[in-house]
Amino acid sequence: MIVVAPALNLSGTEDLDPLRITDAIASEFLSFENVTTIPVNLVLAALARKGTLWVESPAAALELAQEFGADATVVTAITEYNPYDPPVVGMVMQWYGRNSLAERRGLDPVAASRAAGEPQATLATDASRPQVQIQRVFRASDKDVLQEIQLYAKQHPGHESPYGYKKFTKSQELYVRYCAWSLIRSILQVQDSQGAAMGDQRS
Repeated sequence: MIVVAPALNLSGTEDLDPLRITDAIASEFLSFENVTTIPVNLVLAALARKGTLWVESPAAALELAQEFGADATVVTAITEYNPYDPPVVGMVMQWYGRNSLAERRGLDPVAASRAAGEPQATLATDASRPQVQIQRVFRASDKDVLQEIQLYAKQHPGHESPYGYKKFTKSQELYVRYCAWSLIRSILQVQDSQGAAMGDQRS
């Protein structure tokens, strides 16, 4: 079970709604097998009781997961946002698991903005970082992005359009959903591989 924290807008643009993006991220998590999420409204209510709207520290992320009995809190930031065709979206997704033995460092907006270039997965090598961080800038003009969108379209039918799979580059909401799905897929693959490695060590 995953807590999806409210998304952070580090893009410098006001032309996006972080809470709508949060809903999209939570929805995309549910498209994967054996994954459940805490309802976003319950997460927002829990943060409101603490007098805040966001997860403001690594300790807060871990406490939120603990409060809901979840495996992890996922914190996402939008680092770049250009909705015009072909759209560009930069995202950083961090995984704070409850099995962390020490407080982890929070998201550094400056470092995240500089780092969110090519697809990159960072694994924690010490207790000062999230267990997993995935970062990428999705440029709809890139061939690899278009190929991945075709895969996403096959797995998400029901959006019929004369544009075919390119409808996901014409709609801001659908494009953001694709970007979220791509990062989620990567972060869950890392978690699966870590779990398999732990199993090998125990056997």
